[in-house]
Amino acid sequence: MKSVREVNKMLLNNQKIKSEIERLAPKYHLSLVVLFGSQVNNKTHPQSDVDLAFLSREQLRPSDIAKLNFEFSSRLGVKDLELVDLKNAPPLLLKQIAKKSILLYEEEPSLFANFRIYALKRFMEAKKLLDLRELSLNKFLQTI
Repeated sequence: MKSVREVNKMLLNNQKIKSEIERLAPKYHLSLVVLFGSQVNNKTHPQSDVDLAFLSREQLRPSDIAKLNFEFSSRLGVKDLELVDLKNAPPLLLKQIAKKSILLYEEEPSLFANFRIYALKRFMEAKKLLDLRELSLNKFLQTI
């Protein structure tokens, strides 16, 4: 397996990862794949994983996602790969991915831009509930 330094180098020159994703995309009906997390934020360490988020035209079963994870890991030579299905991601994670990620594969032009708009909209819809939860937690913590 590759070291974190080697993975970082590969991801910075992400032609290999893009070509591998383009090969796997039809098999798993992927329409969008982005890199996010520590690899994008340059906050890696020896135990850092590689975070990829994806959209699929079809609902993938957990077994399909496990196969996709295995194929990506094998083809990219990455030991620790974390996959996130954007259809099932919570609003806060969607916002984080929308704000700071690198586009690796886009089936149609503007799909990534549309995802970013959708993610921020979902976050804004959930923000009121998140704020209310934070207020309730703060009140509870003050009573302890």
